[in-house]
Amino acid sequence: MNHYDIVEWKLFKENLLDDRIRSKMEEHLMNCDECMEVFLSLIDENEIELAKEVVPPDFTDKVVNNIRNVRPIEKVHKKNKKSYNDYFIYYVAVASVAIILTASGFFGRLVNKVPEISSRLNEEGIILRTNKIYDFSEKITRKTNEFVNNFNLNWIEED
Repeated sequence: MNHYDIVEWKLFKENLLDDRIRSKMEEHLMNCDECMEVFLSLIDENEIELAKEVVPPDFTDKVVNNIRNVRPIEKVHKKNKKSYNDYFIYYVAVASVAIILTASGFFGRLVNKVPEISSRLNEEGIILRTNKIYDFSEKITRKTNEFVNNFNLNWIEED
């Protein structure tokens, strides 16, 4: 983060800068504690006395009371039973696919094949490209998604 020096803050305070630069400095001032300290150090006693004349003595009390009277916005949550049912259907479909793949031994064979494939690739000096792995993963994801969507459509049609 680039900081502004005391000379730039004096120019800012005296309103001697271009509007574009001034707006950038204002934004920086809101986000930077260091520059805020430099800027606040430039305020002298005369300016504090002028501010006391402009700002009424009960200003802080009024602001605090107004804040206390503000009610938070209450969020209305409508429970949609259908959405919970949809999540349940998706969960059951995914769990079913996982059970079928586990029962058929797919995961076991996959775990056993990975070291075999990697050793074969190392023996032959072949470098496996990541996009082939990505394509394989994408194909599995797409097929699973199609299965889940077809399962959901069939279930809805039966109702």
